[in-house]
This record gives sequence, structure tokens and C-alpha cells, in this order.
Amino acid sequence: MKKICFVTAARSEYGLLKWLMRGIQEEEELQLQLVVIGAHLLLEQGHTVDQIIEDGFVIDYIVDAQLDISTMVSIAASMGRMAEKLAPVFEKLNPDYLVVLGDRYELLPICNTAFVMRIPIIHLSGGDVTKGAIDNGVRNAITMLASYHFPGTYESADNICRMKGSNDCIWAVGEPGLDAFNREKLLSRKELAENLQLRIDSKWILLTYHAETMESLEYNLNAIKACVRAITELSGFQAVVTYSNADYGGQFINNYLEMITESKTKEFIVIPSLGNLRYLSLMKQVVFVAGNSSSGIIEAPMLKIPVVNIGKRQKGRYLCGNIIQCDAEYNSIKNAIQKAILQKIDVNDIDYWGDGHTSERIINILKKNIV
Repeated sequence: MKKICFVTAARSEYGLLKWLMRGIQEEEELQLQLVVIGAHLLLEQGHTVDQIIEDGFVIDYIVDAQLDISTMVSIAASMGRMAEKLAPVFEKLNPDYLVVLGDRYELLPICNTAFVMRIPIIHLSGGDVTKGAIDNGVRNAITMLASYHFPGTYESADNICRMKGSNDCIWAVGEPGLDAFNREKLLSRKELAENLQLRIDSKWILLTYHAETMESLEYNLNAIKACVRAITELSGFQAVVTYSNADYGGQFINNYLEMITESKTKEFIVIPSLGNLRYLSLMKQVVFVAGNSSSGIIEAPMLKIPVVNIGKRQKGRYLCGNIIQCDAEYNSIKNAIQKAILQKIDVNDIDYWGDGHTSERIINILKKNIV
């Protein structure tokens, strides 16, 4: 039985890995190992380790490296503690393969440690381009450390091929986050209204704004303020706002959002983490999605929901027909929101990122070509 170890450090990639983990769990010849680290353990990020347990997964190790996102120096120091604490965990688990997804900075200590310990790395969602964030460099570094690659698109597969100088062990399989639409029973509008204390007859908005890690703190605070200002000028709307993730600047954005809710409790509902089910269910019910999360770029097209993509965080990624790109300043955001509300969206490229069967493809390839 081959031991497949997943290490998850953030709510975002856990939601994307969930159905692949479930599939590995159900295979008799494969053994799922699970390590939880990073922002999952932070109360201010929703303590999402609880969601993993609630989903029925057995966690082999919880690695608390005291993640501190208050400054760039503290983040770098936290990454050192992650590597230090992961090494003995990998030694005890002795996995045959390590599976990671995406481009979060936490992947550097995770994959560096595995690489030095000669644990083959399986990387999902490599080969993308996001010029507006440090994620781009992290993603490419993981590509060079990994032995096996499961990018979401053929374009990303070509990028990996150029980086590696070979097309060996690269399979374009689609983005795994889309699997939820085929595997998960989404909540109804009535259930969401009751769960999130929303007015069922109002127009809903989903807002997630993450810090642009190539920009200053001032830039990011001005951007979220402009976004909130544009949304609050709308009438008959309620916005559900999820916390910015565990990047530098995220704490300041979240503090501002909490301050806003004190005076606008009916218009803005701020929640640290919705969890994958509520997030995707809400996305299906909103008038538009706003912010700069990759979920607006990758998941929203399948639902044909308009997306106001703010700023440069996702610069370089393919934008489907439902995406309205704007600058991170008030007038640009306001105009983009008006387009999202009034303009008919025609998404002819709904399947660009995949068809919702990625996990089963990966497992079949693992069994046939790798394990």
C-alpha cells in the first residue's frame, strides 16, 4: 500500500484538495496521510482545522509553527519554524509521495523539506501565471522541486514543460476545485439565508479581497476601502465578506472589515471563513462576485456568475467571459460593478478550467503511471 501524504496550510487549497483526498481515502491500494499546518490553526483565519475534522478526515499530525503574519519578517521566520517541525513528521510518516497544490508561500518550507528528504512531490495547479503576487515565484519554485505535475490547463502544462525542459510526468487534468459542483450538494437560497442571517429577497454579493503581495500596505487598504465604498452605494444589496488570507496585509484588511460591520451590520456580513460548501453555494446565488480571489477566476465561470476582478493579483491568468477586470480604485470598481449588474454575461469558455472530474483523472493516472 502506497502512502500518499497531503499537507494543507490554508483554507483555499484544502477546499481544492478535498475531493482528491476523499478519492485517495477510498482506494484500497492507497493510504491517505494528512498533515495540517499554517493558517488552519489561526483563530483569526477561522480555525479551519475544525472544518477538516468535521469533513471526516483523520489528521495524522497537526504542526503548529506559530504562524505570525504581522510583518514580512515574521512570516519568513514562521516559514523556518515550519521546515524545522515538518522534518520529524515526515520521518515518522515516511510517505511514498507528497501532494501539494498551488502557490502559497507555506509550500516553500513544506516542499524544501520533502525534497531534501527524497520524498517525491506531486504538484497540482502548477504552470499558471499570476504576475501580481509573490505566488508566481513560489509556484514556479515548487514546479522545479516536484517530480509529477497535474496542471489545470494545457497552457499551464506547456509552461511547465518549458520550465522543466521535458514533457515527462505532466498531465493536464483540469482544476480540482470544480469537482465540488459534481460531488457536493449545494445549499439552497433559503438554507443560506437562514445560515448566514441574510434577507432572502435582497440581492447578494460575495466579496473576497486578498492583499496584493507585490504592493504596499497603503495600496491594499485603499483598494479595500474603495471596494467597500462602491458596494455600500448600492441599494437593496447585502454583501457577504470573507476574510483576507494569511498574507502580510491581511490582518489590516480584516481589521478594517470588522470596523465597517459595526456601522453597516445589515449591508455587510463579515465571516472569517465560509467553508467550501457555504462559499460555493453562496457563489451560485449572488448577483456578482467581487475581489481578487482565484475562485472568481476559476470556479465562478462554471456557474456563469459575473465577477468584478480587482487589481493585479490575478494578472496573467486567463479570464473567461464572465470576468470584468478593473483597477483597484473607486471609479474603476464602481463602473465594473455597474457592468456586472446590468450587462448580460455570455460565458462561451465555461470549460476552460475543467469539467469537474479532475480528482478521478488524477487517481487513475496515479495508479497507472506513478504508484
